Amino acid sequence: MFTIYFVIFGIVIALFGSLIGYKIQMINIKDRIERNAEEVAFNKRINTLAPRIEKMDSMVLALATNKILQEYLQQPTQKNKENVSNLFYAIAMSDNLIMQTRYIDETGQEKIRIDRINDSSNPFVIENSKLQDKSSRDYFQAVSKMKPEQIWHSKLDLNIENNKVEIPYKPTIRVATPIYIKDKYKGIVIINILTTKILANLRSSPVFDHYIIDKEGNIILHPDDKLSWSKYTDSNAKLVDDFPIEASKIIAGVRKGEDFYAYPLDDILHNEDGAILILKPKTEYKQSLVASNIESALFVIILSILLSIPLALYASLTPSKVQKALWYSNRDLKRFADIIDRYVITVTTKTNSIITTASSAFAKASGYTKEELIGQKINIIKHPETPKKVYQELWKTIEQGKEWQGEIRNMNKQGNAYWLEETIIPVKEENNEITSYITVGIDISAKKELEIISTIDRLTAIFNRRKLDESLHYEIEKAKRYTRDLTLLMIDIDHFKRVNDTYGHQTGDYALSTVAKILSTHIRESDILGRYGGEEFMIICPETDQNAAFNLGEKLRNAISDYTFNTIGHLTISIGVGGFETDDSTQEEAIRKADNALYKAKERGRNQVVIGE
Repeated sequence: MFTIYFVIFGIVIALFGSLIGYKIQMINIKDRIERNAEEVAFNKRINTLAPRIEKMDSMVLALATNKILQEYLQQPTQKNKENVSNLFYAIAMSDNLIMQTRYIDETGQEKIRIDRINDSSNPFVIENSKLQDKSSRDYFQAVSKMKPEQIWHSKLDLNIENNKVEIPYKPTIRVATPIYIKDKYKGIVIINILTTKILANLRSSPVFDHYIIDKEGNIILHPDDKLSWSKYTDSNAKLVDDFPIEASKIIAGVRKGEDFYAYPLDDILHNEDGAILILKPKTEYKQSLVASNIESALFVIILSILLSIPLALYASLTPSKVQKALWYSNRDLKRFADIIDRYVITVTTKTNSIITTASSAFAKASGYTKEELIGQKINIIKHPETPKKVYQELWKTIEQGKEWQGEIRNMNKQGNAYWLEETIIPVKEENNEITSYITVGIDISAKKELEIISTIDRLTAIFNRRKLDESLHYEIEKAKRYTRDLTLLMIDIDHFKRVNDTYGHQTGDYALSTVAKILSTHIRESDILGRYGGEEFMIICPETDQNAAFNLGEKLRNAISDYTFNTIGHLTISIGVGGFETDDSTQEEAIRKADNALYKAKERGRNQVVIGE
């Protein structure tokens, strides 16, 4: 009797335990779906949408504050306009999702406009006769009232040209910012971004149907593309069609329901849409989870019954429950760790710089595999041109147990440079002894590339006027501080107008770029060469007196006159040497002195070097 009672008790316990297990699994299915939704939403919002919007914000601000554009606004010559047009063209070429880049003046008239037909075509400049008056457009009126460096985002909508929706549909978002010079409003810079690929990335997910709606409930993105953009098309699609019971809750701001998970996008888009990303679990996905749960429950019931007799005396519920809880916790930790590994650039090193762990994101950025990184010193990614001062400051900070933050240029396995904005955190034991360092970084290479574009002359591939001004200001301050010599060389190609008039501007461009190359190969590493304007070049010579600069000028003059140019033959240059001498000297005086010397070289017959008085 006791054996029979015990067996019956074991079977009842097995059935009861399996039923509880089934219920728990059903709860866990719901939790699992919610966690998956959180992971998908995080990926779509933070890793897909946010970087694209931030990149466009940076581009718009870089254009609005660019010295080339500001020089054009102060001196609207044809040459300056061409320079601005080239700058806008370069920005459009840098990203095939940029459909339109424009400068609109303070009256609302388009002055410069670069268009692209689609994401597979090259951009082109719109001729003056086709430029339009945009003063009545809502985006112009909104941006014209904004303060400097404020950024405006349009709604997610379809591109409209001549008051008609453009066909085929071109989903677009516009990013704009006002331009101010000396606190005076000068117009706006606006970029149109094609969002087809961005929305395609937001739509794709194997286990959820994705929707994006605005604050009024209009459907922007629908799993069935024919039902997207309900506000602009005749699809008559309504949110209530897909969410009969919960549509009103979603619009009212409820973030989670029986059959949806909603995530606001206005913290990224910063526009008037009040856009919401909605994730709806696919029916087949939910059914597969339930079916799997039922199969697991049946299997457990049968197995428990079969094993209840021999194992009933030894079964222990407490270890089973503890193990189950630990398993779920471990699974969640692994999922979170996997997200960090894939998307966060992080590495851990010992105090002797030996790498002990590295994330997949770090390995991808460096070009090495994890196996190649672990056991190596962190200087495996050190860029040879990174100043020693940066590393000295870094080590001084972290060895004191403090966090260090800054930008570092690194070099990947292929020898290419990439930039990281890094935070290095010392890890300490209970006795306050540092045992290792954790580094977390953000890839800012694209930002650095934009900075380089804004300082290089497009034709000659040397520094432009803006970079020369910055470098000269820095070198003058250094010369003042340390009482060191500083000399300028102003260089002008003799009779350059004759070259353009005789052989054409293409040959003239060839001559300019060739002269720049020759000058680059004959100056010292410490000298700073740039195109000052037209056929004029400037060389900044730190820690160099006028006699040494004169000798350098003669060397450059001979190198140019000895060179045989295609089609042209021989060219000569005139050079003016100006020294920076006293604490009272200014940047303008140094340039004027070199300019006067150049004028004298021209006056004395050209093809010579003259030292300014």
